[in-house]
Amino acid sequence: MLQRQNIEKRIPVEGTNLTAKERALLPDPNWLTEDDADAIMSMRAFKQARGRSYSLEDVLRENGISLERTSTSFRASATPKARSRRKVGSR
Repeated sequence: MLQRQNIEKRIPVEGTNLTAKERALLPDPNWLTEDDADAIMSMRAFKQARGRSYSLEDVLRENGISLERTSTSFRASATPKARSRRKVGSR
């Protein structure tokens, strides 16, 4: 019964916009499950962000959700600050 439920939740790959590389990652290259699609969408989002990470507060703010804090004294940044480069010949 469990295997039949899993089969019903799959869709054929032909109706999707998967690349050849994404299709090669699938356990069954002819069928796509919701879990497979979630993983591929996460990889696409990460690639589009070029490896940058964002804080939860930034993501919530971007989606119009405000986060109430009990203490506003601490706010960690998800991305490190840019390092200044030394000029050649100076110490």
